[in-house]
Amino acid sequence: MGYSEMACPHCGQMNREKCNAWMYGSPIRECKICGKKYVDNRYREPAMSGIDTRTASPSLYLKMTGVFFAAALIVGGWQFISANAAGYYYTRMVILSVLLLMASVGCLVMYIRIKLGIEAKNNAKYIAESEERLKDPAYVAELIAYGYDVPERFKSGTAVRGEDGE
Repeated sequence: MGYSEMACPHCGQMNREKCNAWMYGSPIRECKICGKKYVDNRYREPAMSGIDTRTASPSLYLKMTGVFFAAALIVGGWQFISANAAGYYYTRMVILSVLLLMASVGCLVMYIRIKLGIEAKNNAKYIAESEERLKDPAYVAELIAYGYDVPERFKSGTAVRGEDGE
């Protein structure tokens, strides 16, 4: 779980709220200070736009694990040789190698989450939440008013998955 921040276009105050890593949710936000609604295009309705393909690609994360780990070994090895040969090392390079190792572990964790089906379960939950929001005709009308291209199956108020062949 992370946080997103955006300044309200009406009052200019920062709004900070919890969000998931892929920013699935209603793009129509309500300012906590002035109460007016605005659009945050970073948020996506997964029932309309689909799920990000990166959440279902274990090979991507396995490759990135290898790339980050190899880079960490190269940078760390260079620093080890530099420290032994020249007697000094660069603190920034040591920090870089640690960050590369952390990125490698993060990618490995994501790989495991995809392989175990945790991401698929989360994606199904996000789609169900999105379809539930899109059952509300007033919400659909708001999305259309803000310029979103809402699929026909949600415009009719019968948000049942698969009605129009999608």
